[in-house]
Parts: sequence; C-alpha cells; structure tokens
Amino acid sequence: MDFLEVIRLFGGLALFLLGMTKMTDNLQSLAGAEMRRILKKLTNTPVKGVLVGILVTGIIQSSSATSVMMMGLVNAGIMTLTQAVGVIMGANIGTTVTAQLIAFNLGRYAFVFIIMGVVFLLVRRSKKMERWSQIILGFGLIFLGLNEMSAAVYPLRDSELARNFLIGLSSHPVTGILTGMIFTMLIQSSSASIGIVIVLAVNGLVPFVGAMYLIFGDNIGTTVTAWLASLGTNNAARRVAVVHTLFNVVGTIIFGLLTYFGIYQHVINYLTPGDVFKGEHIARHIANTHTFFNVFNTLIFLPFAGLLARIAIKAIPKCEAESLSIGEPKHLDYRLVGNTELAIEQSLKEMREMMLLVKQSFLISYEAFKEHNYRKQKSVQKYEQAIDHLQKEVTLYLVAINDKSNSDAITKKIPALLHTVNDIEKLGDFTEEINKILNDQILGQKKPFFTSFYPMIDELHNKLMYMLELSITYIEDLKQDFTYKIIELEGRINQLHQDLRLQILQEIQDGECDPASGLNTIDYIDAVEMAADKLKNLVKAGSHDFIYAPTDDNLPSPDSADYDDN
Repeated sequence: MDFLEVIRLFGGLALFLLGMTKMTDNLQSLAGAEMRRILKKLTNTPVKGVLVGILVTGIIQSSSATSVMMMGLVNAGIMTLTQAVGVIMGANIGTTVTAQLIAFNLGRYAFVFIIMGVVFLLVRRSKKMERWSQIILGFGLIFLGLNEMSAAVYPLRDSELARNFLIGLSSHPVTGILTGMIFTMLIQSSSASIGIVIVLAVNGLVPFVGAMYLIFGDNIGTTVTAWLASLGTNNAARRVAVVHTLFNVVGTIIFGLLTYFGIYQHVINYLTPGDVFKGEHIARHIANTHTFFNVFNTLIFLPFAGLLARIAIKAIPKCEAESLSIGEPKHLDYRLVGNTELAIEQSLKEMREMMLLVKQSFLISYEAFKEHNYRKQKSVQKYEQAIDHLQKEVTLYLVAINDKSNSDAITKKIPALLHTVNDIEKLGDFTEEINKILNDQILGQKKPFFTSFYPMIDELHNKLMYMLELSITYIEDLKQDFTYKIIELEGRINQLHQDLRLQILQEIQDGECDPASGLNTIDYIDAVEMAADKLKNLVKAGSHDFIYAPTDDNLPSPDSADYDDN
C-alpha cells in the first residue's frame, strides 16, 4: 500500500464523515423541533421510550442529537432519567440504519445521489429544499467515501503481511474490541468506523468474527460523543452519558463472551440469508451483528431501566448546578393559566431561567476568549438556541394567560411581559454577538491584539456580569432597591462606553494601536452597552409592575440608592 493509496483511504474517510455530517445536520434541522415534542409527550414508560428512540434516531440518523435532546429534557425535569434510559436503548437501535444502508451496496449509485443533490441545491427555491438537497448530497458522499476506501484497501488483499496483521489484531476479543473502541473515539462516528469494518471484511482483510469484535468496540467508542456533549453541562446531562456507557459496555461484555464461545456468530448466521462462513453476504451479516447487538441488548436491559438510572444517580450525585435549564421550560404549567396571577409568576420564573442561560453564555464566551478554548466557544450557540426556545414557550404561555383572563389589570400586563421576554431573547443574541467578537474577530485578527485593550474588556465584562447578577436577583421578587442599583450601573456602563470609545478612536487616529484591535474592541464595548440597555428595560417594566411601558421620566431616581460597584 503506497502513499497515494493511504491518502485515498483517508480521503475516502473524510468524504464519508462529510456526507454523514451533511445528512445528519440537515435531517436534524428539518425534524429536530418535532422530534423534541415527540420525546416530551410519548416517553412515559421505558417501552414507549425505546420505540420513540428508534423512531427519532432512525429519522435524524444521529444518536448524539437524540442524547442532547434528552439531556435538556431530563435536566428540565420533563423526562425522568428512567424514561431517558428507554430512549437511549432505542437510539442505539435507530442509529444502526446507516450500517444497514451501507450493506445494501449502493456505492455504484453514489454519483447519482451527488448529481441530484447538487442540481437541487442549484435550483433551490426555499430553505427546506436546500436542506433536502444537502441530505441527498450527503447520502451520495457517504457511498462515494466508501468506494474510495474500498479501492484504497483492495491492494492489501495480496499482502500476506497486512492480512495477517489485521486478522490477528481483530480476531482476539480484547485487541479487537479495543481497536474498534479507540478508532471510533478518534473519529467520533460509529457509522464511519462500521463502514470501514465492512470495507475491510468485504475485501477479505478481516474475518467475520474479527469484524464482530470491532463492532462491539465501536459501540463503546460511540459513547464518547455523549460525554463530549455533556461537557459544560450539569450532572443530569452526565447521567445520560453514564447510562449510555453502561448499556454498551455491559452489552459488549455479554456478547463478546457469547462470540468467544462460538454462539453469537451462529445466531447471526442463522438470522441472515447466506452462509457467512462460506463468504456469502458478509456485509449484511456485519450490519445485522450491529443491529441485533442493540436489539438483544435492549431486550436484556429494558426490565432493569430503573436500576440503570439508580446506578447513574449513585455514580453522579445531584448538585446545585442542576437547577440550570438548557432549553426546556421548568415552570410553565398550563393547568395554572386559569389562575392568572400565579401563572404570571410562573412566566417570570421562566424568564429568570432565560437570564441564567444568558449569564452562563456570557461567562463561557469570556472563558473561551481567555483560554483560547474552541470547544467552549462553540457551546455558546447551544445556549442561544435554548434561550430562543424558551422565549417561544413563554410567549405561548403568556398568550394562553391572556386568553383565559377576564381582568383588565392582567391583560394590561401581558404586552409589557411580552416585551420583557423579547428583550431577554435579544440578550441571548448579544451573547452570540459578543462570542463572535471575542473569539472570531479578536482572536482571529492577523496582528496580535493590542494588549492595552485587555483591561477594557475585563472591566466591561465584570460590570456586565454584576448587572446580570443583580437583574437575576431582581426578577425573583422585583425588589425596589435592586431597581436603583441596576439603573445606576447601566448609567456607569454607558459613560464608560462613551469614554472608551473616544479613547480608542483617538488612539487609532494617533497611530498608537493597530486599527483591527481598536475597531474590534469598539464592537465589543458597543455590544456590552446594548446588552446593558436591555437589562435596564427589564427594570423599567418591572418597576411599574409590568402595567405599561414606562419612560425614563418615570424611573426612580438612583441618587437615593445605597450602591457600591465592587
């Protein structure tokens, strides 16, 4: 196998991963919101959870995406961890669809799908059509990548050294499972690693039993995605990853032993057309190994769903951070909308959850900037999407309150509350804007960032975070003394914004700093100033009990406030 064939092998893998990303991301965008609703409504028992997990993951083709949705639902208290166990089991079955499609050997039609995808992309008339174009294109790229990998390893059939190495590596249970696990952890795609196993087996480089051990390892390796998704989240999310890992590790031990003693491979051979031991339909046998591993594993563990949940809770005890929602409403009980005063209190509690997400998002953006941490930077989008989702949910809840209310006082509050929830959503947009300025514009500029501007960023960040802390406390019970503090702090941020802006522009004009650093810093302080304005809007509405939109003249004077900006 020469250098060009190695490049071809990894090029094929890259095409496969690109195709999987295009297909799963766009399927998730098309079906994600609906899948979230299905998960919430139809998982009241572990059995239903399994069926829903199969359906959701079979449609969006990403067990990771299903896991992320479950993390939000478990964290918000909408789904119990026991229910999530069933969905995880179903997700493991649903994700085997890709391996089954690979086994159909559609590689000869790869360019048909690619041509269709590109043509539809060029003539697209809507965002939905663009999504479908990307899905079809991604499907074609998957099989094109498999074709390239197959062509690259074909010459190894004539290499006795390579064949003996691969056979020896995969045929031993421990080395086979570890190889499959490590490779899947590295590329973070069980579908891609299973595709490679099928390619190797079809070309006679890996025996069927060796391929089975690699598949078992793949199932353990794929759990790393759930752990990566839980980074930066709380313990409720990590318990989902614990359950996923337990399910696959214990299942691998069971079926690894059954294979070692010569049982499982004969079961698969019996259930699949053709005799794999005579070299017939090996791709289909490998795909069925993957599918039936997860089906049988689910049948074994489903009665013990509650036990798995208890083990996960024991492994990761509850902590205070679990109070933070990641996108699912915690307080919007529609049974309370008839009691309008209480329902409005619930909506304010949900707005506080949105504010907590805003605070977390600002913190992560700043930490990513200080640490040059790309993974933290990318997680900000998840929080912004969660804020958007909560804004829609709170809006619908307020509309329901308005429809049920017969009180003029309540109906007068609804417009101001709607403005407030929209202001908080705008704060979520500013978190993404600030994240972009700090981690894309500043860190991405060609010249090193002007060091004198770092203290400006630190000072404004600290003031904004303090203002957020005050606002989060304020929205709990609308204390008047917090009103004074927040309004005065917003005034200080405004003055600081004006002074720094003039200072930076003067330094740019005098040639004391490079223009990129100066302009990027101005973008940052502008965004902070606008975020502070939104927080002031919240206080303006709350100080009048959300009855009408007040003007600055109506605001309480900050002069009498006992305020210390430390």
